[in-house]
Amino acid sequence: MFSPPIHGYLLMPEMPNFVDCIMKQTGLLLLILSLTVQLVQAQPVVILPDRKLSPVLQNNIKLLTNKQEQVFWIVTSNIDSARKYFTQQRIPVRILEERTGGLLVVSAKGAIIHSQVLTLPFVRFVDVPRQPHEELAIGSFDNSLNTINLVHSRFPQLTGSNLVVSIKENKPDTTDIDFRGRYISTPLSSNSISSHASYMATIIAGGENSFYTGSGVVPAASIVSSNFTNLLPDTDNAYKQYGISAQNHSYGTGLENYYGADAAAYDASIINNPGLLHVFSSGNSGNQTGTGLYAGINNMANITGSFKMAKNILTVGATDSFGNVAVLSSRGPAYDGRIKPELIAFGEDGSSGAAAHTSGAVLLLQQFYKEKNSGSLPPASLVKAALVNSADDRGTKGPDYLSGYGSLNSYKALQCLVNDQYFSGSVAQGGTQTFSLPVAANIRQLKLTLCWTDPAAIANAPKALVNDLDIELVNNGNGQVWQPWVLSAAPIIDSLLLPAVRKKDTLNNVEQITIDNPAVGTYTIRVKGFAVPTGSQLFFIAWQVTAADQFQWQFPVSVDYVKGGENNLVRWSSSFNTNTGLLQYSVNKGVSWQTINNATPLAAGSAYWPAPDTFQTALLRMTINGQTFTSDTFTISSVLPLMVGFNCPDSAMIYWDKVPGVNNYTVYRLGEKYLQPLLTSADTSLIIRQPGNLLWYTVAPVIGNRHGLKAYTINYQTQGVDCYLKSFLVDLEDENTGLLTAEIGTAYNVKSISFEKLTGKGYQLLQAFQPVTSLSFQLNDKNLADGVNTYRVKIELTNGKIIYSDPQSIYYFLTTRYIIFPNPVKATSTLWVLTKEEPQNTHLLLYNTMGQKVLQYRLTQTAESIPLPGLKSGIYFILIQKNGKKDYSGKVMIQ
Repeated sequence: MFSPPIHGYLLMPEMPNFVDCIMKQTGLLLLILSLTVQLVQAQPVVILPDRKLSPVLQNNIKLLTNKQEQVFWIVTSNIDSARKYFTQQRIPVRILEERTGGLLVVSAKGAIIHSQVLTLPFVRFVDVPRQPHEELAIGSFDNSLNTINLVHSRFPQLTGSNLVVSIKENKPDTTDIDFRGRYISTPLSSNSISSHASYMATIIAGGENSFYTGSGVVPAASIVSSNFTNLLPDTDNAYKQYGISAQNHSYGTGLENYYGADAAAYDASIINNPGLLHVFSSGNSGNQTGTGLYAGINNMANITGSFKMAKNILTVGATDSFGNVAVLSSRGPAYDGRIKPELIAFGEDGSSGAAAHTSGAVLLLQQFYKEKNSGSLPPASLVKAALVNSADDRGTKGPDYLSGYGSLNSYKALQCLVNDQYFSGSVAQGGTQTFSLPVAANIRQLKLTLCWTDPAAIANAPKALVNDLDIELVNNGNGQVWQPWVLSAAPIIDSLLLPAVRKKDTLNNVEQITIDNPAVGTYTIRVKGFAVPTGSQLFFIAWQVTAADQFQWQFPVSVDYVKGGENNLVRWSSSFNTNTGLLQYSVNKGVSWQTINNATPLAAGSAYWPAPDTFQTALLRMTINGQTFTSDTFTISSVLPLMVGFNCPDSAMIYWDKVPGVNNYTVYRLGEKYLQPLLTSADTSLIIRQPGNLLWYTVAPVIGNRHGLKAYTINYQTQGVDCYLKSFLVDLEDENTGLLTAEIGTAYNVKSISFEKLTGKGYQLLQAFQPVTSLSFQLNDKNLADGVNTYRVKIELTNGKIIYSDPQSIYYFLTTRYIIFPNPVKATSTLWVLTKEEPQNTHLLLYNTMGQKVLQYRLTQTAESIPLPGLKSGIYFILIQKNGKKDYSGKVMIQ
């Protein structure tokens, strides 16, 4: 039904979910004709120049007349036949790569592809690589919406240790201290370094060395980079060689609603590497008009890249901090009506971060399963089932094309593996496998999700699904049957926005059933092999039950910091039917409580709390129907600025302000991979002995038996502080006054600060500041000399040591029109000429003592640097002519 005819090449994806209901009605022929008219009205018929061409090539037919060689993807029925034919017939097609599934990456002229390749019977599909671009990402930080912080608190051993994540795009900054000691250099990476790639790597695997916002989901995972100029997956050998178990793809191309060679390649990649999961951002084109079957429909079907149409991957959309789908987050359906994206996650104004958070969650589940199962990675379809089944439903009840199956909930997904809440099995054609599931009393919802890794479809297939499995849930007590939730795939906006209905699913390899308030009893899960052309299909079912009257704090938990004096968004999950609760906090270990809101809406799942401006430990509690739910102990803290006092050859000093009520501070120093505590002291400064190669430091207040927020980690040698002197500036003020300003890093051990001026007798004192009670100093010099006025700062320490600044100069035009310096000047250096006005037709001439002209230079700028090539040491005479007349004369000594 709705398959393309042999002639005319009308491409229209199959829509069995939409058509099945029509087939059951009377007046079959009339209804089919009516439907066809509706579809034609909604989607214009496209006559293709060749049914083997991808839509990208159809829309860029000039690529097939280009006389320059370029890269093409050719999908063949047999690679050996293609290779042999190209060689024997001497067709100028150069094979660059051979991939599974009959895919050839070749270099050829477009005209050759069009005239000599497309017509070959073993050629099924031709496409062309597109230019990838990074999806937008911003610097906001929130690891609580998707309960990543809750996993860190309850499972501190899950850090991504012994796992490798690949970030496919440009190369991250490998010198970033948040990746220290964990980046693996490989030939796969790009030569171009990108801040976007660094941000993705930080979200996934940041080591929290720079600041708390540099904390990744799996801070101990190793990081590999792969160049996204190759839109195809890396080779199977590469994934195996480097031990890669998850690959993040936060990039897109254009709106491409078809199942391309790249989509088939990613489906095959997961089949060939069962423990590998690819995670893609959905894109940032959510406000654009759909293409393909859904052309002309606003704000739908705008996922950015045909590779994101793969079935076995995860495609992730973006939300704000409240879990609302971001306006720019790309939406489904996929080209054939499948549910895309499968998940949404935090990535405010950008789906890049959403994919990165999800990639990190994949690694959390992989590590837990691996440690529980003797080092074996979980199959990708199990991880995908757990993540999809545990997602928090958003927007329209049930799955939808905006939020997929819901918002990533890392903690719930992990519970699926912790509690073995999953089944596995396999079915062949016509076979059925059943599982028994008891359901206790007081359950708000039962949810189960079927997922399988489906064989790759043929490129440009009208429907991607190959093996069609069906899931049903049966109440053994009364025989009631529930089918999975299915969305309308009809290319009409009203239909696409309809809520899901229960029916047979013939499009997706993810199927989900939910029951609200299920009756107590035993249920049977049935999985049928409706269409399994060859062999049998392995599958996984994840399940969970949500008990009534449960409450859980999600932020803050034990690993979190609440910022003092700021509004903080606290989070929880609740299965109470009650509308409101009493929200309170305590800063004295629960002795007394302060009310935040006595009617907090529970369904919101979050509330703002203006935390007190303090450095203390605290508790939150929610009271519902007389029951109280108290949070973990957490820390209220503010960022403690860390500063450099001096950076001298033999020692350096870092210091910080004293915090009222805090008696001790812990200083951390960056080690081989992570920050390590160096010492805990009541002092507010630390002297570091030099020279040394341990340059990165931070400090945190000690609050009870916990630590507050660490300061931004600094490299004390790059903070602009020299040996006590932080800055020294001189400038001309009011045309006749020299303004001198200086700043030191600390007054520690400083006896005096002096400004000095260079005269014919050497440097002379202008003013001294003693005792030193400030860090900033200023002086006005009203006695400027004609020409160059040079100054320096003198710092005298209590131990008698003297420190001088570099000299700084003011150039003062009083009677002269030209200032020439330095004098003497080295022959290997340059001579500077400053002019009071923009020079016009002005030349500098240099004569030796014999009267011979040795240099002529045209002055074009008010500050001119003149090289002195080959001049010998001695006295030279300078003549500056303007419009051919003498304007200045003088002498200069060359050394």
